[in-house]
Amino acid sequence: MNRLMGIDKDKGISKVECATEEEVEEFQEGIAEGPDLSPMRPYLNSSRRTAWNNSLCEKFIEHFEEEMEVELTGDNITMVENMFLDRLNRLVRPWKESQTFSPRELHERDLNLNQKARRNTRRVDVSNLRILDILKLMNHPAVLRATRNMPREHEESRWFH
Repeated sequence: MNRLMGIDKDKGISKVECATEEEVEEFQEGIAEGPDLSPMRPYLNSSRRTAWNNSLCEKFIEHFEEEMEVELTGDNITMVENMFLDRLNRLVRPWKESQTFSPRELHERDLNLNQKARRNTRRVDVSNLRILDILKLMNHPAVLRATRNMPREHEESRWFH
C-alpha cells in the first residue's frame, strides 16, 4: 500500500497528492471517474468512509490478489478491507498535521516526540531486562532456550547502548 502511494513511512504522506473534496463529491454524483491505483490518491480530509476510498479499497484488493497470486474469499476479503481502511484512518492524522503545520513546526514536533519515545523506550528496556534476569534466575525453560546461543556481551549491548 505504501509503495502504491509512493511513501516509505507515515510521514511521507505529506508529499502525496490526496484526493480533494471536489473530486470525491463529483465521483459520488457520478460526474467524475473514480480513483486509480497508479498513483494511489486516498481521500484523507476525513476519517469517515467515503465512496472514493471504498472504490480505492476494491481496486486495492484486486491488485493484492493479482500481486500475491491468490483468490480471496469472503472472510479474507473483509479482513483485507478492514486492514486497508484502518491504514487510511491511521494516515489521516499525519496528513492533516502536514497540512496544518509548517515544515519547521513538524520537525520540532518530531524532535519532541522522539525525546519522549526514547525516554519511554528506555523504561521498557530496563523493565524487560529485569524480567529476563528474574526468569533466568528461576531457570525458566523458555528464557533458557531463547538465550542459550546468545553471548552475554551481545545481550548487554542490546539493552544498554
